Amino acid sequence: MRSLILLLLIVPLLGAFELGLHPTKISSTVTCFLGKPEVMNTTNNGNMVNSCYIATSQGYVVIDSGSSYAYAASAYKAMHITKELPVILVIDTHVHDDHWLGNGFFVAQGVRVLGSDDFAHNSRIDSPTRIQTHISPQAYANTIPTRPTEMIDHDTNLTFGTTKLQFHLIPTLAHSAKDLVIFLPQSKTLFAGDLVFNDRIPSLLGGDINGWIGALEQLQKYGATTIIGGHGYKTDAEAMTMTYGYLTHLRHAIRNALHAGLGIEETMNTVTLPEYKHLKMFETLHRSNVEAAYRTLEWEQ
Repeated sequence: MRSLILLLLIVPLLGAFELGLHPTKISSTVTCFLGKPEVMNTTNNGNMVNSCYIATSQGYVVIDSGSSYAYAASAYKAMHITKELPVILVIDTHVHDDHWLGNGFFVAQGVRVLGSDDFAHNSRIDSPTRIQTHISPQAYANTIPTRPTEMIDHDTNLTFGTTKLQFHLIPTLAHSAKDLVIFLPQSKTLFAGDLVFNDRIPSLLGGDINGWIGALEQLQKYGATTIIGGHGYKTDAEAMTMTYGYLTHLRHAIRNALHAGLGIEETMNTVTLPEYKHLKMFETLHRSNVEAAYRTLEWEQ
């Protein structure tokens, strides 16, 4: 009977825009769709973000629903080919739209969606989204921006069968105003959202370099052996090394520039961090990261 219900749910999706997502097995219970390390465009159509499925004895728990209805539908289909389980919970790590615009797909099925209370203040649902303006209309079709059905303002724990999930809200501005991370203590698996980037440069737009570095230092205390960020392919215990290294090197260089009396334009031309130039999107984002960090750090003087 359950197989029939799942089939009835999946069949209408066959005519929808297909992203051709490929699941990557991270562990015995965690499977992820790892997006390309690039900005959203009409070629990747939003397949540039990481979304994961945790298999519990009661069903799948989804970490980030993805960039569109089509993304969520494609991931859902792929996971049900892998293993037939219902989705019992979706968790949104933060308010940036590439991570939660798939919510509507799941809410239409009656699935509970959990996120921070930052969604009540900083998520846009009544105007064109950033994703909508960058991917094709076909790929964005059927996407209805849908906030979490449940918003939390404090750390909490949930258990599904034998799977325990610990939720930790970063209390200060870091990558976003209120980043949510999820830790599985039994397998020492950490879902860090966009606090962790790999294979591409992180973006400080709208974030705070001090808060972000402080958040990563908190996450290091978990002793996670598997760390899955919001972007990038690296998922081992060293997955946060690049983001932490880039941000701390950037902060050190800008503090030196400020101490030397350099203005913002001269600092942007001086702080080049060549050891990170091999990363995707460096040329696009690094100078704006220098500017954002400078505007934060100049107030320390």
